[in-house]
Amino acid sequence: MEKIKLAIKERESKTPNVLRREGTIPATVYGSGKDPQSVQVDAREFGRLAPAAYSHMIELDLNGKVTNAVIRSVQRVSINHKVQSIQFLRVDLKKKLTLTVPIKFIGVSAAAKGGGVLVESFQEVEIECMPNDIPDFIECDLEKLVELEDALHFGDLKLPEHVSVVNPIGEIVVKVTAPRTKDEPAEPVKAAPVAAAPAAPAAADNK
Repeated sequence: MEKIKLAIKERESKTPNVLRREGTIPATVYGSGKDPQSVQVDAREFGRLAPAAYSHMIELDLNGKVTNAVIRSVQRVSINHKVQSIQFLRVDLKKKLTLTVPIKFIGVSAAAKGGGVLVESFQEVEIECMPNDIPDFIECDLEKLVELEDALHFGDLKLPEHVSVVNPIGEIVVKVTAPRTKDEPAEPVKAAPVAAAPAAPAAADNK
C-alpha cells in the first residue's frame, strides 16, 4: 500500500492542555535504543489518517527528517473520544515487530447459509513480521465452515509469506452455532466480580 506520512513538530514549551486547545496533540516518539522525543501533531491532520494507519508503518516527517514508526498507543477522552496524546514507536527496518491488523472474512459459510448463527469472536489478529511485510489484513475463509459447530482458529488463518500469528493458534476466531429455539431458555447472566483497577501497562519497545 501507499506509504502513510504524517508531519510532526518539536514540542512547544506549553502545557498539554494549552496545546490541545490550540488544535495540537502532544506526542512522544520512543524506541530503537534512542532517547524519547517530545513532539506535537496537528489534530486535524491526525484525524484525517486512514484506519490503516493504526496497523501500519508511518513516516513521521520532522522538518524533512523522516522517522519510520508505528502508533503504539492513543489516549482518548472516554466521553467524546477526543485524542489527548499519542505514543509512536520507532521502527528498525531490520528487525521484526509485533502489531495488530484486521481480519477480513471472505466467502460464505454453508452452515450459516443453512440457518446457523455465525459468531465472530475476533475481528483483529496480532502478528509478527518485518516492517516492510506488514499486510493490510489477514484473510479468514468462511467457506471452511460447512457443518454446525464448525470453527476456525487462529491457526487456520491464511497468512502471507514471512508473517506469523502471535495469538494462541488454538483460539477460536469464528464459529457457526445452532440457532436457539423459542422454547429454549436463555442462559442466566452471571454477575461479573468487581475487579481492582488494572495497573498501567509498561511501554513496549522493539530494541
